[in-house]
Amino acid sequence: MGRSQTYPGHKVMVPAARAFVRAMLNGMPRADDAELVVAELVANSLRHTPSGQAGGSFEVSVSVREGWARVAVSDEGAGDWRPCADRPGDDEEYGRGLLIIEAYADKVGHDVGGRGQTMWAEFTWPDEDASWWGS
Repeated sequence: MGRSQTYPGHKVMVPAARAFVRAMLNGMPRADDAELVVAELVANSLRHTPSGQAGGSFEVSVSVREGWARVAVSDEGAGDWRPCADRPGDDEEYGRGLLIIEAYADKVGHDVGGRGQTMWAEFTWPDEDASWWGS
């Protein structure tokens, strides 16, 4: 099962993207992790790509099946994403987003297409925690 939503590229859309993920993964064992990660992915998209400029947009996609979920943020970036080699200093305000994403997700990836780029994160959990699946 999967769904996507497109949002205008404004910071005020971050809570809407979080709410979309929360609704799609309602009752999922890793829903809180996925919600946090999608907020970081959206913030990075808005800060570092044309999606955060006037007229920009981004798309949030959620896919879910038993024991697994994936959240993805597609934006208007050129695909020149690279993980930062340096860790931010203790007093620095920015620079921890990718560290947070990697700490909470089981798998993280970056795909480049003709219309932009997609950052995604996957979450897994044991089948015995999947009682929500049929509800």
